[in-house]
Amino acid sequence: MADFFKSREFRSVNEKYIEKIYITHYWRAVYYANQFLRDTELSREIAQDAFVSLWRKRESLDLSNNVEYYLLSTVRNKVFNHLRSKQRRANHIGMEIPVSDRLNLITLNDSSSERLLYSELSAILKSTLINMSPNIRETFLLSREEDLSYKEIAEKLGISTKTVEYRISKALIVLRVALKDYLPLMISFILLRDLG
Repeated sequence: MADFFKSREFRSVNEKYIEKIYITHYWRAVYYANQFLRDTELSREIAQDAFVSLWRKRESLDLSNNVEYYLLSTVRNKVFNHLRSKQRRANHIGMEIPVSDRLNLITLNDSSSERLLYSELSAILKSTLINMSPNIRETFLLSREEDLSYKEIAEKLGISTKTVEYRISKALIVLRVALKDYLPLMISFILLRDLG
């Protein structure tokens, strides 16, 4: 994938933005695929394919809005197609795929409830972040979106690492309270995936 970012075609567009998306979301995409596949190499291939798909459709996509959702949806579809193809090959020779693969196919095929949950969670997260004090929000986003260490955040904002710890702790408390009603639903999705 590194070659992807060095190509002449890539440099002609918004290099920094796409590269940031790749750095921020690549491992999340791999982890998501691996929840269903339990094969890290295959999950990495699927994540890279999802980024290539993002690149190819860059002109028709609003990359400022829900990039992660687009990527994970693409990963989801690629995983589903892989498992469906695996099932067809197994059926063709009179075999069956493992129960975990069959359960994952069912889960991936019925995405409506998960899409609704994602949409609701996104709205709550945005609202909660907007309502946080600017200092706490900025510190939290530097940690989560830019993946900076507490020390790096402290240096960037000119505050102590203790203050960074306090602000992030405060942000997590606020988020936990805002998302408390969704915890059982999120656990059920995690458990379903972990059956694989």
